[in-house]
Amino acid sequence: MQRIGCRRRKLIMRAVLLVAVYSLLIFPVLAQNPSSTTGEPRQSNTTASEEFYAAPVKVDVNPVARDEEIFRRLQSVLEATNWFTDPQVRVEEGVVFLRGQVESEVLKKWAGDLARNTQDVVAVVNKMEVIEPSAWDFRPAWHGLLKLWHDVVRSFPFFVFGLFTLALSAGAGILATKTTRIFLQGRIRTKLLKNVIARGVGGLVVLCGAYLILRVSGLTQLALTVVGGTGLIGLIIGIAFRDITENFLASIFLSMQRPFENGDLVVIAGETGYVQQLNMRTTILMNLSGNLVQIPNSSVYKSNLRNFTTTPNRREEFMVGIGYDDPQRSKI
Repeated sequence: MQRIGCRRRKLIMRAVLLVAVYSLLIFPVLAQNPSSTTGEPRQSNTTASEEFYAAPVKVDVNPVARDEEIFRRLQSVLEATNWFTDPQVRVEEGVVFLRGQVESEVLKKWAGDLARNTQDVVAVVNKMEVIEPSAWDFRPAWHGLLKLWHDVVRSFPFFVFGLFTLALSAGAGILATKTTRIFLQGRIRTKLLKNVIARGVGGLVVLCGAYLILRVSGLTQLALTVVGGTGLIGLIIGIAFRDITENFLASIFLSMQRPFENGDLVVIAGETGYVQQLNMRTTILMNLSGNLVQIPNSSVYKSNLRNFTTTPNRREEFMVGIGYDDPQRSKI
């Protein structure tokens, strides 16, 4: 029985030593990992990119911890973290007194939670002083710049992929535009309407490439917003640029109805001339004096239009004046 009791005591002592060594190894790691649940301290700006867990729920020292053991354990942990300036621990009858200097309330609370969760601690008196940062302390700004630089480095592969995808989608858009023009060559005679349809197809291909870039970059919500808000954006632009939109739509309707062709002699809004071009905003005429006249497409679409070239047979009226002293007047 005595041998069995000795073996049990040896096993218990070995387990305690293993727990102590494991605690010494894991405490610095736990203190630097991000917190996850309630009572978890937030990230502090004391050191570069250090994050903290909430203090452990229980820190075992011995089956029955004495004041000296609690003191040694807490003192070693506080010194091992290097987060505290001149940390001092005093333990009397299970009451822990903490002194020293710390750079944030988060670390002060962490030290108090650590002592409170240690085995056989009755109460904790946390008298640590929080050091007020100097007005000339540029460490937060430096840490912010370092974090920004790390974010740029991490996003560099996405940037390269985005440029490659954007160039590929732009090339595909140009190819789709040319292919659409060739496809519509024998089906639509109006050049303006063919250009509008071809450019619309090319723009849709480029928009798909932009959507792919946003999805791969993790901006799914932004991608859905861009795609879903395209119609809304178009509506807003249409209201803001009502005249431009009206002329553009009028050009499409004129291209579909084709009331005139290039070179026709027409009268539009009181202007007489030969049609030179129909673009997305205006209709260009060359009047009989040789001057170019631009008429907004909305005015062309709404005005009365006379085309003298469509039918060669027409009636014209001329006013001929004859003087009273003309010798030929009596013969008429």
